[in-house]
Amino acid sequence: MSRTFNSTEDRPWLKESHKKRINRSVDIGKKAIDLLIKKGELITYTNIANASKEIDPEGKGIHPNTIRTNEQLYEYYKEHSLTYKQKVNSKNIKPNPKTNMEVIDFRKKKPNRSVENTQRKYMKLSKKELVQRLILAEQYIAENNSKWVANYFEMFK
Repeated sequence: MSRTFNSTEDRPWLKESHKKRINRSVDIGKKAIDLLIKKGELITYTNIANASKEIDPEGKGIHPNTIRTNEQLYEYYKEHSLTYKQKVNSKNIKPNPKTNMEVIDFRKKKPNRSVENTQRKYMKLSKKELVQRLILAEQYIAENNSKWVANYFEMFK
């Protein structure tokens, strides 16, 4: 037996109650964020929920998930949260310090190596690392071509 979710459309008498609760959440959430800003604390879901309990006259506060699900409150959170901005910025892949591009020895690359493993390794690199690696490879090829041409002409002398 499956149960269906009854929305406020099916129960018009709940609309007013839901509006009150949503407005209460937004009001308390914004006040909690403002309080955290004044205190100089991080704006996180947990900190907002804890601060909201201090502000709320009923002492209930708001749940961290309320911040995520309430559009107005979530937008206000995104504006003021440094941790949200750090999370967004951390999506930009930082260069791997282990891969020092100037130490690549192209002579050690084997022609029969696994292409799948190599592709997987390259997919983990950032765009800058790939460009730098490509430039080094082209320089290596150009230098070896000029050495080969010089050796080839010396053989005919």
